Amino acid sequence: MIKNTINKHGLSCILCLVSFIFMGQTVVQQCKYRFDNYLNFKGSCNHRIEFQKEVIYILDSKGKKEFAIYASEIPMLAKFFANSSFAKQEKFIKFKGIKNLKATQRDSILAKLNDKKIIIRQNKLPLSGYRVAIDPGHSATNLMEAEIEQKFLYFVKDSINHPLDSVKLFESVLTFNTAQLLQKMLEEQGAKVLLTRSQNNFNSFNCTYTTWLTNHKDRVLDSLKNANVLPKAKYAKLMKMNDHDVFWEFFRDYELTNRAKVMNEFNPHASVIIHYNVDEKNEPWKQCSKKNFTMAFIGGAFTGDNLDKPENLVHFIRLLVTDELNQSEILASLTVNNFSNNLDIPKASQFDANYLKDNCLLPKSPGVFSRNLNLCRLVNSPLVYGESLYQDNEKECDALMKDDVNFKGIKTNDRLLNVAKSYYQAVLMFLKN
Repeated sequence: MIKNTINKHGLSCILCLVSFIFMGQTVVQQCKYRFDNYLNFKGSCNHRIEFQKEVIYILDSKGKKEFAIYASEIPMLAKFFANSSFAKQEKFIKFKGIKNLKATQRDSILAKLNDKKIIIRQNKLPLSGYRVAIDPGHSATNLMEAEIEQKFLYFVKDSINHPLDSVKLFESVLTFNTAQLLQKMLEEQGAKVLLTRSQNNFNSFNCTYTTWLTNHKDRVLDSLKNANVLPKAKYAKLMKMNDHDVFWEFFRDYELTNRAKVMNEFNPHASVIIHYNVDEKNEPWKQCSKKNFTMAFIGGAFTGDNLDKPENLVHFIRLLVTDELNQSEILASLTVNNFSNNLDIPKASQFDANYLKDNCLLPKSPGVFSRNLNLCRLVNSPLVYGESLYQDNEKECDALMKDDVNFKGIKTNDRLLNVAKSYYQAVLMFLKN
């Protein structure tokens, strides 16, 4: 039986913590809290932002003020960044600069906004009117593509005693199965749900990587070169690369950007990014590990040089002035608590993996980490990027290969079903409250 371990009292504690933090703070202080706790990776952004009592300045790499956020503007800016496209946000930042917008200008901007997060209930189901975007990570489901993507396990557990007892897992299959289960659960409660991939071997362009290479690569690269987005030298280099190098030099980030685009166009009230982890110290993953930890990521952890790229600056400002990071911490905390209790796995600390210690900031919620991953930065909604368990754990790898459970027509296993229920319980409680 699945334990619903985060009850209303538990959620109230989390919400009270957030409310206590912001109670009595000015809007500038709230932004400063987000900067200190989520955005500023080990002080590396200190020289790129200046907080004053009634204004926040974003500085360029030479210390020159390039964007100003006045206290009177922050409520308007929060609504604007929550309800506008990246292109409009980029254009607005260039237009505004360090100007202090007049009340009439702020009112005009608000009047033109379409509140995309408004809830229009169509029935009495608890999630009626809510939209949830789900991104099942990766796409490889055969060894050829998986060896390029490096998101699979394939080894013999015991070559002496059990030479035929092998582990064969594709993360893309696990994430897509989990996403389908979660979709069923949420839709039964009235939510409208988007999956960024329509098949377990498809990417967000609705094809396999091999198909993309054959049918779309030349057209895409030509288009980007002609639009002066892709430098001619980089274009020439990519056209000569093998499939492995094209994936890592271009396609991976290009496709992740498209996943975020698909999710943002859906205007979700919450987003779930599904991944399965491995023990980093078990590389090259040709044997089982005894370790198993659960964790989740949210956005943040910017470095100063990240802000040299105009597109990163847009996302940084959005995360600074909106409450997306605060809301993401709540959703991620609910998710990790459910993972830990439903799966009986301990929450990771910063000392349980090098990337947690070296690449993340530590919000107040155990098992939740701020990390500057592409989707954590690009997706414009409260989100959780879940890493529920270690696939290479000696017990998990066997359990994950089973398909002995049928949930509403979907063949799965107890572990994936528990992961999906953990996400479901977290999203349901988050949106209902």
